[in-house]
This record gives sequence, C-alpha cells and structure tokens, in this order.
Amino acid sequence: MILHELQILINNNSIESFPLNLKGIEIKIEKAEGLYNFASKNLSGMGTGDEDIVYNNIYDSIRLSCEAILLINGYRAKTSGEGHHYIVINAAAILLNGQLSHEFKRFQQMRKKRNRIEYGDFMGISEAELKQAHTDAMFLLIKVKELKSELNEQINR
Repeated sequence: MILHELQILINNNSIESFPLNLKGIEIKIEKAEGLYNFASKNLSGMGTGDEDIVYNNIYDSIRLSCEAILLINGYRAKTSGEGHHYIVINAAAILLNGQLSHEFKRFQQMRKKRNRIEYGDFMGISEAELKQAHTDAMFLLIKVKELKSELNEQINR
C-alpha cells in the first residue's frame, strides 16, 4: 500500500527521488528543534497576542520534521509553491505508514489554520489547541530523531 501511495505522488510530480544527504537531514532537524524550542519558551505567553507566532513556529517545526522524513527515505517535494506544505505532510504520513496518524490529521488542520493566519483570515488560537500542537510536534521530533538514528546505524554497518 505504501509503495502504491508513494508512486502516485511520484507520478503526480509531487515528490521525487533524492540522493541521501546526511548534512541536509541534520540541518532540517536542527532547524525544526530550534523552532520547537523557541515555541516551548514562549508557550506560557498565552493572552499576550503572540499566540500566532508561537503557533507558526510549532507548525514550521512540524513541516521541517516532515521534510527530514522525506529526505531520510530518499525523497523530496518537487514543488516549492502552492501545495508544497500539503505534499510534504502527506508524503511524510505515507512514509510513516500509519504511525502518528492522529497527529498527521491534526498537522493538516494546522496547515489550514496557519494559512488563514498567514494570509489575513486570523481565527484565533485556543490554549488547548496550542498545547496540543506543541505535544504533537514533540512526538514528531522524537520520531524523526529515531529515524535518523536508524539511518546512521544502517550506514555504519
């Protein structure tokens, strides 16, 4: 099933094979961690008007983690314009083959909300929503680090 879904993304020119680049993977993970850590430090500032900034940092951490998952598996998104984030999150979900499925559903919801925030239709972010996003991003970062560690073990055999 996973191969079929990946083949559809390849056939649609959504993703492409990409040579293994350990440094590129490390950079994505480091940036994702940095954004996540910034959000963590500012998570307690609810009600200060910075919720959208914290939310965007969590979202960008998730997006970069998803990009790292693609790179670890030898892929990258082909598009850099409209639809790029959807493709990256969707492809990462496919590659994880059902792992974190509830989180990936929420990631796509976050993507939609982040677009509304970014492009002027701000709807507000609840404290519960922000904390859930923060927790989901943490689980994804843990997973991507596990995948990176497994890749390092394979290379070093």
